[in-house]
Amino acid sequence: MILIDHAPFSQFVALQTALRAGAVLPDGLVCLALAGAEFRGQRRRSWAALRGNLHLTAHYRLDLPAASVATGLTVLPAVVAAESIRRASAGRCAPGIKWINDLVLPAGKVGGVLTATQIEDTRAVCVLFGIGINIDRAPPIDPTPFVPAAALTATDPGLRGSLPALFATLVAALDDGVRTLRETGSSDLFKRYRALSVCLGREVRLWPAACADTDRESPMMQGRVVDILADLALVLEGFPEPVRNARLALAPLENW
Repeated sequence: MILIDHAPFSQFVALQTALRAGAVLPDGLVCLALAGAEFRGQRRRSWAALRGNLHLTAHYRLDLPAASVATGLTVLPAVVAAESIRRASAGRCAPGIKWINDLVLPAGKVGGVLTATQIEDTRAVCVLFGIGINIDRAPPIDPTPFVPAAALTATDPGLRGSLPALFATLVAALDDGVRTLRETGSSDLFKRYRALSVCLGREVRLWPAACADTDRESPMMQGRVVDILADLALVLEGFPEPVRNARLALAPLENW
């Protein structure tokens, strides 16, 4: 384990850069930053790394067929993060997953995950998981129509100061999740992902992934999600083609 008091930039980026340069990292390496600057989420959107929240990167060696574990590698960090929060709060705080990998509660988005896989030929050689969870504080982010930022303590005040306990629970869950992936592939993790989805059966709006201003652009699709396929594509009622890449907004979270 590596513990950083204040990271000048994301340890996910640092370890990804090291792997690209040919570094060999230990299997099961975990790096936790207590605070930091210049952190980025999906599509390089800025994210404030505030003290009291969780900012974790984990590395695992795999050497597995890339095609059989691609879905599992994408969903694993979101699944184990959502399950770990439920476990750490004794069920009082039960986030779901907004497609593809945002952790959400009725109060808003409480976390997000990243996956970076190193592929050689047809093998997934190793993987980096990045997990950010707002435990004590909701970081300031640009307002969007998708979901506001929120902290776990808005739902369960008893989680204040729970970073050490949640960190330990999450690391154990990551190890178990990777073990499951190695033994059975993506199927079990995909089932757990579907069970945690807040999109199935709900009305959603979809914009192109590159859309920067949803206030000015109309959604390209709108409808009820009737299925999530094994490759994580969304199937909307009345639309013949599944959607694999888009920005998604769903009905107000308070309507869960």
